[in-house]
Amino acid sequence: MRISTAASWANALNNLSLAQDRQASANSQLSTQKVATDLMGYGRGSEVIASYQSSLSRTNSYLDVAQTVSDRLSSQDTAITTLGDSVTAAKDGIMSALANGSGSTIMVDLQGTFSSALSGLNYQHNGQYLFAGGNDAVPVNVSTLSQLGAATSAASVFTNGTIKKSSQIDANTTLQTGMLASDLGTQLMGIYKEIQNYNDDPTTGPFGAALTDAQKTFLTTKSQEFATVYNQVLEQGSLNGTLQKRVENTQTSLKGQASSLEQLVSNKTSADLAKAYTDLQQAQVAVQASAQVLSSLNNNTLLNLLK
Repeated sequence: MRISTAASWANALNNLSLAQDRQASANSQLSTQKVATDLMGYGRGSEVIASYQSSLSRTNSYLDVAQTVSDRLSSQDTAITTLGDSVTAAKDGIMSALANGSGSTIMVDLQGTFSSALSGLNYQHNGQYLFAGGNDAVPVNVSTLSQLGAATSAASVFTNGTIKKSSQIDANTTLQTGMLASDLGTQLMGIYKEIQNYNDDPTTGPFGAALTDAQKTFLTTKSQEFATVYNQVLEQGSLNGTLQKRVENTQTSLKGQASSLEQLVSNKTSADLAKAYTDLQQAQVAVQASAQVLSSLNNNTLLNLLK
């Protein structure tokens, strides 16, 4: 009978080790549902997978930016709507006073619409002023018509910067979505200031219970100017809506790209679970067989033969 040699032991141990490796690999695929736990495990396909993953990461980054821009544009829509509503209310208040022939409450009413206009111009998004143009300070630094009337000019009450926010929402598209309070409101503040100064001037004001012909003519002109400003605000709202739609379309496109890339990565990396289960069973049988061979070799010693 041939006695077991070192070569036999080495061969048996090697078979056991290989079987255990196959078992561990199959177990890993079943638990992670992936072919390998790192790119090295995919061999020559690793470069393709890395390329897909890089593209997916970049696409998701653009999606994050697009969502941030979308949220900002939504806030701008609210702010512009608030501003437009205040202009309409101011015009309607003047028209009501003209219809009644009385200006006894007109300045109180206009202060209310002025405060609403300031809410739009000084609107905040995520703790930052939307129309500040890169500055941290409130874009319009007055809060009452009296303060506006005392200012050197309508333009002087604006403290916003000049930077209009731009964002790259995909590989080929950069949108300028930011707006400035001074662009939106200088003409409006000018109308309010003229009304306040007219009311404060003892030769023309104040507006009383009975409006004079001169006051009626002045207020009629101002109501028309408010209507002009409203149309301008409406145009800015339409522009904002166009930007919102463009960002929405970009988001839809990016989500489609991300889904396709995720599928491509999955096709390359996902394990065939049925095959992995079969491999696991075969590996378990191989481990058991290798263990039995080792056990048999262990029993075939010189001492056992001499007994």
